[in-house]
Amino acid sequence: MAGTRLAVHSVFVVQLICLVAASFLYASTRPFDPSSSADPFISDQSGWKILVEDVSPVPLHDGSIGGYIREYFDVVVAEVSALLGLGEEEQVHHHHAERRTSVFLQQMRQQLSKLPLKYINHNDDKAVVVVPQLKMNFHMPMIEDVTVINRVASELEGAIIRGNSAKQPSHGITLAPSDDASNQKAAEEVKSCEEWSLPESAHLLDRNTRKLKLPDLYLLTDCTKTSVDVPDSDAIVIRTTQSDKDMNGLEQYLQAEIAPILLKIVYQASTQKQMQMQRLERVFVQLIDEDPTSHREGGDAKVHFDLLSRALSTSLQSTISPMIHDLSFIYGGNVELFDDAIFWKGAIDLSSAPSAYLPLPNNAIEIDRGDAADGEQGAVKAEDEAESVENEEYKSVSTKFVTTVQMSKFIQSHSSSNEGLEWVLFLPSRDHSPLTLRDSKSGDNGQSIVLSGSKPAGVSLVQMDDDKYINSLSHSLNYLAGYIRELNGLQSKTVMEAYDELSSTTTPVNYIGRSAQSLSISFWELESIAQRHWYAVLQQVLHEIDAVMSLLHEHGSTLALPEHVVKKINTATNLLRKSISFVEEGLPVMYATSALYGALATIESVQADAELFELPYFAPDHYLAVFSPLVLPLVMPMIFGLIREVKRYKELKRKRQI
Repeated sequence: MAGTRLAVHSVFVVQLICLVAASFLYASTRPFDPSSSADPFISDQSGWKILVEDVSPVPLHDGSIGGYIREYFDVVVAEVSALLGLGEEEQVHHHHAERRTSVFLQQMRQQLSKLPLKYINHNDDKAVVVVPQLKMNFHMPMIEDVTVINRVASELEGAIIRGNSAKQPSHGITLAPSDDASNQKAAEEVKSCEEWSLPESAHLLDRNTRKLKLPDLYLLTDCTKTSVDVPDSDAIVIRTTQSDKDMNGLEQYLQAEIAPILLKIVYQASTQKQMQMQRLERVFVQLIDEDPTSHREGGDAKVHFDLLSRALSTSLQSTISPMIHDLSFIYGGNVELFDDAIFWKGAIDLSSAPSAYLPLPNNAIEIDRGDAADGEQGAVKAEDEAESVENEEYKSVSTKFVTTVQMSKFIQSHSSSNEGLEWVLFLPSRDHSPLTLRDSKSGDNGQSIVLSGSKPAGVSLVQMDDDKYINSLSHSLNYLAGYIRELNGLQSKTVMEAYDELSSTTTPVNYIGRSAQSLSISFWELESIAQRHWYAVLQQVLHEIDAVMSLLHEHGSTLALPEHVVKKINTATNLLRKSISFVEEGLPVMYATSALYGALATIESVQADAELFELPYFAPDHYLAVFSPLVLPLVMPMIFGLIREVKRYKELKRKRQI
């Protein structure tokens, strides 16, 4: 009987223990729901087991036992002083306020300190450009002798440094000559400079994947003319009439002509002062058709508007979308690394919205008298033209215009106030066409204006060419393309015109890409954009990752850290490591910058993740005050009953043995 009573009490206690264990297990494994009003009891810290990098801060000691003892002794003294209220307040909270960088960040900064970087200021503290050294594969397809190739490569490297003026600081380009087998094979296949053709480039594996490779520099000698050709790839081709047999003449030519041109092509970000760095996140184009009925005489205005809307979409895809796609690779942040390639997706939003029946006020449109009958020039309001002018000859030479001030007020009053870069295309009615914009100060006429510091960023007029909707809109969108180039530190010109300005008196620079006549962005222009962004985003990534690691170290015991959050942290730290290794290998900076923006986007998503949180703090006495009245009346009788039955069972068992 005694054993039965003991068993019953034991079962009650075991059931209580199982209930507590099940509750603890449920509380520790239940996922956190940000929409729920109930706070979790135990934080999910499963991510600690897959965290790759060390989040602990750099130690204050040298790693010896005495160093550890001194550090912990200082911490204990600080805590005791805080409890007793001794000393100055700053000294009391010194160890709490002090923030040391993590071991991982210290490793990254040590790697950066070993890189061959060039700091350029342009006499402006806000325009610092840090340029890493570039490495290029050097080829002389018509030369078999490796000794000659190595000598020319060495001389060209030195010429790049020696040939710089004080206003154009040296940056350095490392040339890696091709091996013996490739030289001999190329020399056997190439008979003359004119017969040589550029090998097919593999820097783009597909539209969204770039291969991680060094750029190529080709030097062709004994040519009939001199030039520097820049293809639509990562290669540069130098053609010269100099011969490898006259090494002194070839070396002098490389130093005097080629070295400065190479620097201008490769380091466009630092060879001239650029505007403040800007990063596009969204581009919105608004098309305003003043009066659709005026463009379809006797026709359906809806048909005209539908054609105009489809033409706008097509024109954006052909004119603006390629630029946005390339810029997304540089600073879009949506990247993924493979062994020998980097994949990216478009992260800059491009959208448009057509609208109609938004007429200009009549008092805003003026008419230039031009060659008036009395020989005087002037302007009249369009609304007064019918009454004041009846001479048909006068009307034929008059020009309708809107001042930039009037157009700015009109457009800004009807702006959609979208985030990002907004641009307006204004299609005037046939009654107001042809229409120009006139600068209020200089009196110059044009088709586009930029509205600095306001929304939208600019306006360009659409001059409708009969029913050629796409051509008309594409021509107007070229002003937006030029403005995007300017925002990224490039000239508002076609690629061919931009490279033509890099020519010297005797050596022309030719861009031979498929988009030479457009305002797209070439490979080396993308590289210059990346050079301007690289150092600033590197410092930002280091700061953000260090802040997250400091948070994990200081609140690691109470902070919820699920596995999916740690995977993001691991991705960010891996992208940072890869970006530094890209610079160490001498790869173009665009790859490192793309990886850095990927790391920045990832670590910012970690900081905004609702599941990275700390549980509400409750002091132990609060827990006792809340749970004691509920638990003790249930637990104590069961515990006391079990103890009494154990004693009773032992006493009965001892009596039976006697």
